Amino acid sequence: MKNKYPYTFFTILLVILAMVITACGGSSTEEPAAESGSESEAAKQTDESAAGETASSEAEAITLKFVICCAPEDAVTYNEIFDAWKAAEPQYANVNIELDVTPFAELFPKIETSVAAGADFDLFQADGPDIKHYSYNKVIISLDEYFTEEEKAEFLPQTIEEGSYLGTFMSPAIMQSCSLMFYNSDMTDAAGVQPPQELDGWTIQEAWDAWQATQTDENGDGTPEVWGIRWGQGTWTGDYEQGIIRRSAGEKDSPTYNGMGPDGITFVGYLDTPEAIAGYQAYRDMHFGEKAVTPIESIPDIFFTKQSAFVVHPDNAIGTINRLYPDGDFNYGVTGIPYMEGGTELCHTGSWHYGVSPNSEHKDVAAALVKFITGHDGARIWYDNVRQLPARFDLLNELPEYNEYPQQLFAQGLQEIGQPRIQTPCYTEYQQLHAVLLQDLQSAEELDVAARVHQAASDIESACAKYKGWNE
Repeated sequence: MKNKYPYTFFTILLVILAMVITACGGSSTEEPAAESGSESEAAKQTDESAAGETASSEAEAITLKFVICCAPEDAVTYNEIFDAWKAAEPQYANVNIELDVTPFAELFPKIETSVAAGADFDLFQADGPDIKHYSYNKVIISLDEYFTEEEKAEFLPQTIEEGSYLGTFMSPAIMQSCSLMFYNSDMTDAAGVQPPQELDGWTIQEAWDAWQATQTDENGDGTPEVWGIRWGQGTWTGDYEQGIIRRSAGEKDSPTYNGMGPDGITFVGYLDTPEAIAGYQAYRDMHFGEKAVTPIESIPDIFFTKQSAFVVHPDNAIGTINRLYPDGDFNYGVTGIPYMEGGTELCHTGSWHYGVSPNSEHKDVAAALVKFITGHDGARIWYDNVRQLPARFDLLNELPEYNEYPQQLFAQGLQEIGQPRIQTPCYTEYQQLHAVLLQDLQSAEELDVAARVHQAASDIESACAKYKGWNE
């Protein structure tokens, strides 16, 4: 018989690591620098300060050490942005940027432990929900003095919420996210299935019929050649997409929908409500039993290689399809993200943010680079390469594709059903323990779902107790 909870050992290690790391930090971020005069004057003074730092070193190059995620090819896009920065703001021509490309799984511990150890890197790329954790532990400095209220208003409200800590702006984003459901229209046509081409889509129970109808096992060996659905991008299991199902089981603003208490540390009675447990049971049933519609072991690129009929994914899937099928021989459509019957449709928001390290010796220059990366021109370069929802109103409004199906649905979804992932300095611990729960749900052969969810809620709450009072 297989182990009922195969990830318990790793859970213990992750919780211990999180507790050790947090011990290095404090309970609040530093106060932003006092401002004098108007906001525009403050921003001008900041620009002059950064320019002065550069000018004073004209004979000697300044090097910024920049920790980024996730693959070497990302460096090509960043270098294009750096070239545009220096062309637009020539006072930074003597600034060299040294990229440290870090895999996603190593990104969080590298940032946290490097700052605690006094490492001299200057800025970093981070997942939006982790910004409050970094802020609590003083791993990131406030950027309030570098952005006027008018400049902050250019960002979507979810971006400001995700990048702020106790009312202080810590980190802007270069893009946003909202996952909806793609489908292979050749497969749906063959099965006589017609998904609604609008944001208000199916419940999970309604979608299940379509997933089963498009799933095929032609040789009868019990393993489909084409699966019904892959819920989530890549092969990773985590809160961003898999955590949506349990929240969607609740009415808006209910404990189930909120997913966490207002204190940011209470999960019992929120993560393990009867409605949430029904959502977790649905996620398990996707993998096990007669109604299984997705493989237990995740298949890389399952949708893009035509091994699943549906996938829940952000809109950067469109760029992937165009790259892999330049002749246009991959026919697809997009519909709303399914939600639990009686609940609420939602997508999780949040994507790449940028922070400046308190250990940087060139904070003003690093902040100037962050402003350009996440400003109109830098974010446009990023979009042209990555093709994912912008975090800025001006870009979202000027890109014509977001006024047409299917990308229009993502812009609409972001603004109408988009909800930040739970906002707490304990997000990192939550993310780790919640991922273990999800892995057990999709792979443990024998499992009491309700008992396992109650255990997870209690474990997460215990891990988060050290943050008590953080938002008081």
